[in-house]
Order: sequence, then C-alpha cells, then structure tokens
Amino acid sequence: MKIVTYNIQYARGRDDRFDLGRIAETVGGADVIGLNEVERFWPRNGAAVDQAAELGALLPNYYWVYGPYFDMDASKRSADGTIVNRRRQQGSMLLSRRPIVCSRTHVLPKIEAANVEFFNQRMGAIEGVIKFPSISVRFYSVHLSVTSEERLLQVRQLLASDKRNQTEGGMWSGPSFGGRGIDWSCGEDPPANPIEAIIMGDFNTEPDTPEYKEMVGSTPGKNSEFHDNQAFVDSWLAVGDGNDGATYLADPRKNLDHDIRIDYCFVGGGLADRLVSARVDQNAAGSDHQPLCIEIDL
Repeated sequence: MKIVTYNIQYARGRDDRFDLGRIAETVGGADVIGLNEVERFWPRNGAAVDQAAELGALLPNYYWVYGPYFDMDASKRSADGTIVNRRRQQGSMLLSRRPIVCSRTHVLPKIEAANVEFFNQRMGAIEGVIKFPSISVRFYSVHLSVTSEERLLQVRQLLASDKRNQTEGGMWSGPSFGGRGIDWSCGEDPPANPIEAIIMGDFNTEPDTPEYKEMVGSTPGKNSEFHDNQAFVDSWLAVGDGNDGATYLADPRKNLDHDIRIDYCFVGGGLADRLVSARVDQNAAGSDHQPLCIEIDL
C-alpha cells in the first residue's frame, strides 16, 4: 500500500505557476494521501477558489476530508445586496481509496510574540480513521509552525491527543440514542477506534531538534539517547532508499543554501515492521516541497 504526504504550497510550483492538475497527477495512484497548505477562497493568481473541492473533483476515485485550521471571513455582497458567505481558509486534506469512516480537525497551539517579523498563523492537522481488510489505522495529515517553541507544543498536543484515543473511544459508542424515533448513528455500528496511527506531513523541522526527538520518543540518557520502543518511528530512517531524504530544496530566494528534510511519515511502533520502502519524488515540480512516498503492508 502506498502513502504520500505532500505540502502543495497552494499549488504554486517551483516555476511560480499555479496548477492543481499537476498536484493531482503527482499524488494520484496512492492509496492514502495527505496534503498540506490546501486553501479555500484565498486570492491567488487573480482567483479565489475552493482548492479542496477542486482537488476532490480532479481525484474522483478518492474519499476525502478537509480540516481548516486557519479561518477568516471572505464573504461579499452580490449585486442584489444578498450575502455570499465564504470563509478564507487554509488547512490539510486527507484522501483515501477506502472510506474515511470518521474524522476531526486539530487546531494546534500558537504563541503570540512581540515584534514578529514573519507571518505566523494557526496551524493544525486533520485526523481520519481508515479501515483496511486486516487492520484499522488512524491517519493524521499535519502542518506545524515555523518556530521551534511552537512546534514542540504542537507535537506534544498531537501525541497527547493520540494517546487519549485509547480511553476516549471512537467518534461514538453504545447504541443509538432512543426516543422519538431518533437514530443518531443512522443504523451504523460504532466506528473502529484503532490504537495504531500514522502521523505525516510538513513538520517544518529537521532531525535532531527537540520537537523531532519528542515525536520519536528519544530523550537524553546518562550516556546516550534513550529510545521508547512504543514511540513513533521515522519511516525514512527505517526504510529510506539511501539518499538524504530532502523534501525542501535549496533556494537562494529564501536564503537556503542546502537541501533539508522537513516532511515526514511517522508510524506507530506496532506498524514499524510493516514498512516496506520510502522515497522522495525529486521530479515533482508542483510545489516548493517534494512528496514523500511510503510503502507499507496494511
């Protein structure tokens, strides 16, 4: 089974051309797809479109959910004075060949800092449960902040939320609410509440940072690093194809003189032995990031 995670930079490619079609061509064929920086009604290239809906139309054989973590009013009045309600949003998207049986959006912590010299916005993740023939897995498509202090808080919140799933249960539990003919479950059984999870996306950090170590359960020991065997595993380190795994390439315009690895697919410890391969698509030109492609036996 193939998993792809890709920060699409709202479909603006390395050639500065906006093209959702080539994003769809790049990721199409994967079984599960996580996308970051998917926008709705944000004016780009002279247009304000619903990129989530357009991507859904370009990939008609996929179920999808969209989780906006940045949301502002973008409404306008029509010629007759009525309101055209629109929300200017940015978020992450999860697509799957199999139904996404339930989902929820996580809005992650943000720190207000004085004299900020860059645009800093709310970041987050979309979580969805997907059932496979032999196992159900909880997927997260994640986009973290540009500052280490925020990222550490965000990773801790994600990990705490994932751990709480074991005690919170699924989207609902028990029989449908009775009385007055109300059937909240629409006749369906409670969805699976899997412990196994895959957390993927743009983490905006390189390996060996505090937030990365938090993610993989690595903590300082007396003589060396201690690794929690139940923590998440960096799929690239486990089964990468031997290259450097860079997902963000050097760009003089951004004062970056070397390639870096900032996009990841972390798999829960119970899934680590199912990993088959990992590679970065260095030929994709639809964004300022490169897609990370994972094969895993699910």
